[in-house]
Amino acid sequence: MNIIPQPSSIKTIDEFFSITRLTTIIIPSNDNRNILFSATKLSEEAAAFLGFALKLSKAKICCESNYILFEHKDLIPEEGYEMFIDPNSIKIFYSTESGLFYGVQSLCQLIRQYRRHIQCGEIADRPKYKIRGFYHDVTRGKVPTLSTLKKIADAASFYKINHLQLYIEHTFAFKGHSEIWSVTDPLTADEIIALDAYCKERHIELVPSFATFGHLYEALGSYTFNHLCERDDSLEQPFSWIDRMTRHTLNTTLTESIDFVYDMLEQVIPLFSSDKFNICADETFDLGEFKTKELCAQVGKGRLYVDFLNKIIKGVKQYNKEVMFWGDIMLHYPELVKELPADIICLNWDYAPTPNEENVKKIAGTGIRQCVCPGVCGWNRLMNNHTEAFKNITAMISYAQKYNAVGVLNTDWGDYGHINLLANSYPGLIYGAAFSWNPESDYTYEDINKIISHIHYGDRSGRLLDLLVRLSENHVLTFYPIVYWLQKNDTQPLSALKADHIYDKNLEIRRIREELLDYMGLVAEENRVDIEEFYVSSIGIELFNSLYLVLKKYVLKAPNIVLTDTPAELAVKLEYWLVDYKAVWLKRNKPSELHRLLSEYHRLCKYLRKLGAGYRS
Repeated sequence: MNIIPQPSSIKTIDEFFSITRLTTIIIPSNDNRNILFSATKLSEEAAAFLGFALKLSKAKICCESNYILFEHKDLIPEEGYEMFIDPNSIKIFYSTESGLFYGVQSLCQLIRQYRRHIQCGEIADRPKYKIRGFYHDVTRGKVPTLSTLKKIADAASFYKINHLQLYIEHTFAFKGHSEIWSVTDPLTADEIIALDAYCKERHIELVPSFATFGHLYEALGSYTFNHLCERDDSLEQPFSWIDRMTRHTLNTTLTESIDFVYDMLEQVIPLFSSDKFNICADETFDLGEFKTKELCAQVGKGRLYVDFLNKIIKGVKQYNKEVMFWGDIMLHYPELVKELPADIICLNWDYAPTPNEENVKKIAGTGIRQCVCPGVCGWNRLMNNHTEAFKNITAMISYAQKYNAVGVLNTDWGDYGHINLLANSYPGLIYGAAFSWNPESDYTYEDINKIISHIHYGDRSGRLLDLLVRLSENHVLTFYPIVYWLQKNDTQPLSALKADHIYDKNLEIRRIREELLDYMGLVAEENRVDIEEFYVSSIGIELFNSLYLVLKKYVLKAPNIVLTDTPAELAVKLEYWLVDYKAVWLKRNKPSELHRLLSEYHRLCKYLRKLGAGYRS
C-alpha cells in the first residue's frame, strides 16, 4: 500500500474493501463547508478514476455495509488522521478539518492506484513539520495564469503541502508602479484574492513573498525610482538577466527607500489571509558598495543591513504579521541576529547536492527559528536534475531534524528568463512534500520515483520518472553558460563544461522521446500537458547538446570537434523548436517576458546562420 507522503504507521491485512455505485460517504450532521469540501473532492476523485461519483449522506448507517465514514475524534494530533479499512467500511477519524482533508488525500491516492479494491488495514498519520512549503518563482520571466496557480495548489495539497509562496519583484500590478510592471503581465489584486481563497479551501496558507531590499532591478532601473538605488548607473543600461539577478539594492540611508517599501506593504498585505509575510531581503550584493560606501567603511556592511532590515520588519509588524526572511546575509553576521525580533523566521537556503550543515547549525545557534530551504534543481535547465534535487531535499530535511527547524520551504526558481517548464518541477515538489511530512520515510529514490510515476501520472509500469532522470543525465549544456556568453561575452562557464560522446547522448534522448510520445495516450487528459512539456524539453536538450559542440568549436576554438549538425542546420531546428516551446509556455503562463527569451534565442540563431555563411569572428 503506497501513499505519498509515507504514513507514520501503516498495517495491512490480506482482505479488501470494494467500492461500488452504492458506496456512501457519511459526513457528520454538524458538518461545515470544509468537511463537505473534503467529501466532495473524494466523490469527484471516484468519478474521475472509477467512472462513478460517490453519494453523500448525513445519516449514520453503520449497521449497513459498504460506506465511508468521516468522524471527529479527540486526541488525534492536529493535521493528523486515522484510517481503518475493513471489508465493510472505510473510517477516517480526525480532530481538525485539515486532518480529515489529508486522510481523504491518502484515500484518493489509494483509489488512483488500486481503483475499486482497497486493501484493508490501519493507518495512523501525522506530519513532522508545521510548515511544509513550496516556493514558486513568478518574477524572473514567467507569470503563470490563475488557472495554473490553482493547479499548483491542487498538486501541493494532494501531497499534504500546507504553505505556498510566490516570489514577486515587479510582477504585481502595484498602483503607481506601471513603469515597473508594464514590462510583463503582472498578477493582479483580484487574482491574488481568488488564489488565496482557493488555497485556503485546500488547507494551504498562501504567504506573500515580495522583494523589499535587494533584487529590485526593474524598480530601481526606472526613471521614477532610480534615485533610491545604491548604484548610480541604474538608468538606461541594456537589459541583462545577469544584472537583474545580482544588482539593484535600495540605498538604506534614504527615508524615501523605506517609504517605497511601506507603500508596497500597504498595497499587498491586505490581499492575503496569511499571518505571515516573507520580506526576502536576500543577496543585497550592492549594499555599501556605491552611494553608501563611505558610511559602510565607518559602521560596517552588517550594520547597514540589520538597521534597514529592522525598519522593514517594523513595517510588516504594524499589520500583525509574522516575518520571514532569507538568511544568506545574516549568516555573515550571526552576532547581529540578537538585534532582530525574536519571533522572526529565517529561511536558510542551500541548493547543493551535499548542502552545508554548518549554516543550519549556525542559525540554530543564534536562537531564532528557521525553515530549511532546499530546491527542485530546475533553474537554467530544460529538465530538472532530479537526482541532485532528491539528495539536496533529503539532506536539508535531515538537518532540519537535527537542529529543530520549524519547517521546510522547497524552492523552484526561474533564473535567467525561466526556461524551465513547470511539469519538470513536480517530482521535486513531491520529494519535498514527502519528506517534510515524514522525514523518517524509508522510501528510496528509486522507490519514490516509481510511486510518483504511478500515483501522479497513472503509469502502472512505474517507469516515467526514470525516463526523466535519464533525460536529465544527458543534459550537457544548460542555459547559464549561454546567457553569460551572449550577454557578457564571458566564456568561462562554457569552458568549465566537460562532456564527451554527445552523439551517443543525443541518440539516447531520441529513444527517451519516443517512449514519452507513447505516454501521451496513456496518462489522464489533465496530465497530457505535462507529457507535452517533457517532450518539448527533450527536443531542446538535444539541440542544446548539439549547440555545445558548435560553441566549443567556434567560440572556444577547441580542435578536432565533430559536429552533430552544421550551424545552419542547427539554426533551423532551433527555430522550429521555438514554435513548440512558445506553445507550451502559453498553455500555462501569460506571455509575460517570453519575448525576452525568444529574443536571445533568435540572436543565437542569427549567430549560427552567420557561421553557416562562413562568418567566423
